[in-house]
Amino acid sequence: MNILRKKTIAMLALLMIFFVSCEDNDSDPATSGTLNLTINISNAEAWPSEGTVFVSLDKTWPPTGAPYKSVVVSSSQVQAGVLSIMFDELDFDTYKLVSISWMDPNDSNPQTNQHIWGTHSGSMFSQTGQLLFYSDAQEFTFSQDMDTLSLAIAATVN
Repeated sequence: MNILRKKTIAMLALLMIFFVSCEDNDSDPATSGTLNLTINISNAEAWPSEGTVFVSLDKTWPPTGAPYKSVVVSSSQVQAGVLSIMFDELDFDTYKLVSISWMDPNDSNPQTNQHIWGTHSGSMFSQTGQLLFYSDAQEFTFSQDMDTLSLAIAATVN
């Protein structure tokens, strides 16, 4: 009887190890989004030697403060006219604008010191010349159902 008891305990232990070690085939749902940006830079040789170039992601536009996420980029990151940037761990939310801009170090006015080189969509001016300032940009949303997005931006260094 003692041998039967030991075999039963050993069998139960092995079964527990087997069930605990089995991997569930269901993948965990995403908890944040990832944005992959390809920025095609024209006139890259004119990259400014002074000032800071930012790639920014804004939840509101026009902005009411600092961007939601921002990264400083340099000309050394541009390869054959292309700059690749990834923003990860983004909130599941709606975003209004992705832009690349240069901050003029000789202009201390925060209303005028950012010069936008390009955005994911939208226009600075309407076809009739009215100032839009990218208010027509197409917003995009991250969610568990859509947690990865790739966008291309055409930017001109000026």
